[in-house]
Amino acid sequence: MEFFANGDLKFMLTILILLVLAIIQFIKKIKNKENQSQVNTKLIKLSNWSLILAVFALFLGLMHSLYFISKAGGIAPNLLFQGLANSLIAPVFGIAVGIVIKLLATPLKESKTNK
Repeated sequence: MEFFANGDLKFMLTILILLVLAIIQFIKKIKNKENQSQVNTKLIKLSNWSLILAVFALFLGLMHSLYFISKAGGIAPNLLFQGLANSLIAPVFGIAVGIVIKLLATPLKESKTNK
């Protein structure tokens, strides 16, 4: 049960999979210019899921860190700050991926050629 209770690698892998899916959708958007709005909607959904997973990983990471601090029987500053730093890795990654996916969701401008 402890494997599911901490917010670390499994969230980062899930968020990374969302990034790969977003890149695939972006490539589809570049190839097919007439369905941009439909692909942009999918990209925005992927970005939202990335941010939701980031917040969820933050809460689970904080709960996990606080649990081990309580088991230690006292608050040692190095234990506290190390636990908090570890709990922030996955959320920061998720927010960064969410921003990248939001940037991929921006509409592409078509070049107009007048001949």
